[in-house]
Order: sequence, then structure tokens, then C-alpha cells
Amino acid sequence: MGGRGTYSTGKSPEYTYESPGKIGNVKIIKPIDKSKSWKLPEESHTAGTSYVLLDKDGVFHQYREYNENHKVVFEIGYHHESGMGSGDILHVHIHSIPGVEGHASAKKFKIFPGHPIYEKIPTCT
Repeated sequence: MGGRGTYSTGKSPEYTYESPGKIGNVKIIKPIDKSKSWKLPEESHTAGTSYVLLDKDGVFHQYREYNENHKVVFEIGYHHESGMGSGDILHVHIHSIPGVEGHASAKKFKIFPGHPIYEKIPTCT
């Protein structure tokens, strides 16, 4: 996984992520430098893929789906989210504009067990 996950045509970016395995068919990625930000990449290296990020304790932190242009279109997060309350909040971002450029305008809402989107969270079962 290259520089912040950026898809680079004709270049070999420095690898900043590693993949210790998969949960189901979703690749787990984490930063190589553990002092860096624990976020999923802004763009995927592989078109039409999804990634999951576990926190330093191995607990679900973030899941993203990317389109054929390597841009994020859907995200589930379990972390603090401004304007949604205090502490870690399980929530969704649905991007009407693909990519991180559309993050501010993404539809954002909380989810709970039983919600249909909750079933998209990769689990180790």
C-alpha cells in the first residue's frame, strides 16, 4: 500500500501501510509506522476494493469501500465523530461525491446492532 494509499500511475510510492491479513474477503491494513495516524487511506491501491482498520488493541476502528476510480464512497467508523456525541460512536458516511473531497458533504448517521448497514462490518467469525 503506497503513500497514504494513493493510487499512483507510473510511480512506485513509498509503502506506508502493511496488510497483516484479511477478515473474510476484506483486507486488514495498518500503518507501518505505528506513530502515524490510524486512518484508512484516502484512495485505494486496488480499484473497487474495501479495507478494514483495527485499532492498536485489535478492535474495529474503520471500514471503507472504494469505487473503480480508487475513491472512497462508503465508510463505517467507530471513533469520535464531531457533532455526534462524546466518546466513540459507531457511524456511517455515504459519499455522494466520491473521494475525501466529498467527506464533508457525505450523509452521516449513527448505526446500532440490528441496522442493515451494521451487517457490513467485517467480523472474525
